[in-house]
Amino acid sequence: MFKAKRKENTTFSETPDNKQIDLTSDNLREILGKSADIQFIDIYICGDRGRPVTVAFVDGMADQKSISDFIIKPLMEKSMLYREKADTEVVDLIAHGLVRYPVSAIYTDINGVINDILSGCCAVIFDIVKTAVTFCVREMKQRNVAEPTNETAAKGAKDCFVESLSINTATVRSKIKTQRLVIEETTVGRQTLTNIGIVYLDGTVNQTLVDEVKRRLSGIEIDGVIEPGFVEEYIIDKKFTAFPQVLATERPDKFCTAILEGRVGLLIDGIPFAYDVPAVLYNFLRTVDDYSQNFWLATVLRILRYLCLMLTLVLPAFYVAITTFHQEMIPTELALSIVSSREGVPFPTFLEVILLQIAFEIILEAGLRLPRSIGQTISIVGALVVGEAAVNARLISPAVVVIVALTVISGLAIPTQDFANAVRLWRFILILFSSFIGLFGIGVGALLLLFDLCSIETFGVPYIAPFATNEGQNMDDSIIRMPLSFIKKRPAYMNSPNERRQK
Repeated sequence: MFKAKRKENTTFSETPDNKQIDLTSDNLREILGKSADIQFIDIYICGDRGRPVTVAFVDGMADQKSISDFIIKPLMEKSMLYREKADTEVVDLIAHGLVRYPVSAIYTDINGVINDILSGCCAVIFDIVKTAVTFCVREMKQRNVAEPTNETAAKGAKDCFVESLSINTATVRSKIKTQRLVIEETTVGRQTLTNIGIVYLDGTVNQTLVDEVKRRLSGIEIDGVIEPGFVEEYIIDKKFTAFPQVLATERPDKFCTAILEGRVGLLIDGIPFAYDVPAVLYNFLRTVDDYSQNFWLATVLRILRYLCLMLTLVLPAFYVAITTFHQEMIPTELALSIVSSREGVPFPTFLEVILLQIAFEIILEAGLRLPRSIGQTISIVGALVVGEAAVNARLISPAVVVIVALTVISGLAIPTQDFANAVRLWRFILILFSSFIGLFGIGVGALLLLFDLCSIETFGVPYIAPFATNEGQNMDDSIIRMPLSFIKKRPAYMNSPNERRQK
């Protein structure tokens, strides 16, 4: 069998450098002409063969009707263009509105023209003066702004981010209309040239944070950004931890709330999510409904989420520990009930819990991957069938089914999926520790978990802020949600130059 010879000392593929190539239509054809979707049209200004120009665009990305009616037609019909003797004067007239379409840019280098054409612009190339004028005539089909699918809210806004960066920035601008809102753009990915919007509130954000975000983005040297992780994993501080260090959201209102707190937001072209940095632990346990409900109810629900977090993390390990090593802790009647329910079960308790946890994880994963119309049905029916069949076959005891079901349901109460996934991983770790040395194992696992959380810093902010920083300040919006009129300052750990959010 033929085998390709492996190349040694391979280097990272870079975008071709065209800086030394003149800006002419022939050179553009040489570079882009291999692609069938890139169109080149040669025309004469006002029918004068002595004034040829070339129009270039990508079929499917540019609006051909706009090109024909507002760019080519004026070039063919405007008598003023014919009277001008120099092409530089023609370019100047086009730049000042003679063509019925707003000019995007004027280039004298070929790289800028190539980037604009591949982004959906139309370029008019003047070979004699080696200049090109580009027009933004994009006509790519975009998904309309719709209701969020993952982060639902009872009283919140019903819009969400989409794949278009321009639509997302406009959505943010419509909610924060102040002149202090700054949206800077940078490009990441040598091949995809993905635009990323850096969003912050000037005068509210710590400028050191903005500079650090820019530095980390500029340090990303990869081929392309197709999925969110291609950016997320390169800007986080601690790589070897399961806990998320940036807050991903599809809700513009949640994103704007973070911007008003003094955080920096990232909008990535082609990805219907936005990122807020820095993100600390309690950010993953808040929801947008917390600020649209009565503060008493919001506080109770927050406390309930923290209880669910502890329950889903510790309950299976605690059950394994007390039934295996500390039976004296169980009341007599409950112990007899557990023993009778385990009659005929061939596996030890910790193996029962592990196997059933894995079965539930498989069902949850299958429910996510299946079509939405049948995914939830399969998850519910699968859980019922698996649990009932396992109990009837004496493979699993009924008590373990109850414990694992309560654990899984408690985990679903965590609002952020990324954080919930990290908790699921640590749940297995605690079960393994408890199966060796009981409650002491849970204590050792809890210390390792606490060490992991305390060792995380995200953009210079401790992950467990404000619980262990700032001398307990800003606790009014962490576990307890005080009335909004009482929350007068921004989080102290953000070091905002304008710490007050209201009088």
